[in-house]
Order: sequence, then C-alpha cells, then structure tokens
Amino acid sequence: MVAVDEAGDPVAYGDLEADGHIDHLYCRPDAVGTGVASAIYDRLESAAVELGLQLLYSEASEAARRLFEQKGFVVETRRDFVINGVAIHNYRMTKSLAASGG
Repeated sequence: MVAVDEAGDPVAYGDLEADGHIDHLYCRPDAVGTGVASAIYDRLESAAVELGLQLLYSEASEAARRLFEQKGFVVETRRDFVINGVAIHNYRMTKSLAASGG
C-alpha cells in the first residue's frame, strides 16, 4: 500500500507479508500526524482479514510503537541489538485478529 500527495509523491507506505508480518509501515516526517499511516495500517489489517489471517506481528520502532498500540497491538518484547556499532532497539508486537473479530 502506498499513499501519495497531490503531486503524486509517496508520503507513506506499508507492506503485509502472507504470514501476517507487517514488514514496513513508514510515513514521511512531514505527513506524521495527518492520519495517513493509520489509514495505511487499516487497509493492511483489512487485507489480512480478507486473507483469513489470525495474527499480525511487527518489529516496531520507538516512533511506530504508539500507532501499533493504538491499533490494538501488544508489546511482546523489546529487542536490543547493535548495527554497525550503533545500539538500537525495536519492539516485537502482535495483534490477534481472532480476538478482535477482525
């Protein structure tokens, strides 16, 4: 899923894998707070329901964690690691679609 602005430039995108993994959910900084990332997520969840998936999961950044929590995800664990000498973290988050009725 890709959202574009009036000029046709991408402002947000999301990717749902066949197993329920949300691999990407990104929003351009100047579009944060406009609801575009939320709308992309809603479409990804609808697609998951259409596919009959029971669980969604993601490795959310600190910035994305709030949106995922607002959408009903729970943090399973914080993942700390180092990439090219830089310490970073994200959160393994899941949402049961069966419990929410989709």
